[in-house]
Amino acid sequence: MHRALCLALLLPAACAPHHVISGSILDRNGQPVERVIVGLQPGGVELVTDAQGGFSIDYLRDANGNRTRLRRRTDYTLSAVKTGFHDATKIFHFTRGELQLDPLTLTEDTIRVEAGVENLDPAIYPDRAQNDGATYEGE
Repeated sequence: MHRALCLALLLPAACAPHHVISGSILDRNGQPVERVIVGLQPGGVELVTDAQGGFSIDYLRDANGNRTRLRRRTDYTLSAVKTGFHDATKIFHFTRGELQLDPLTLTEDTIRVEAGVENLDPAIYPDRAQNDGATYEGE
């Protein structure tokens, strides 16, 4: 009898659909990017990708910060942030069950270095000494 009661209590939870949103973050060469901060809104969830650039979200946060279930039939915005890369976002609709998103690609930040207007070549300024304008005590 005790065994039948346990099965009756556990079976509904075991049969309940598992709701999860998962995916991966790649660089522009198709390589996984680890330690990317992935956020989900609405829901206030933030987590970090694993060594293969993967993530899996199976809960949301309520106004008090407590875990709640993913809301079905909801539009979500996924954001990916990592220093050295441009931020990326993806908007998608979650119905229910397990949703595997297409990989999100991050593009590396680039710094453009332009030549200055002023030419700083010392040969152009032969009359300036290194200590030009400096005064020393006792002079």
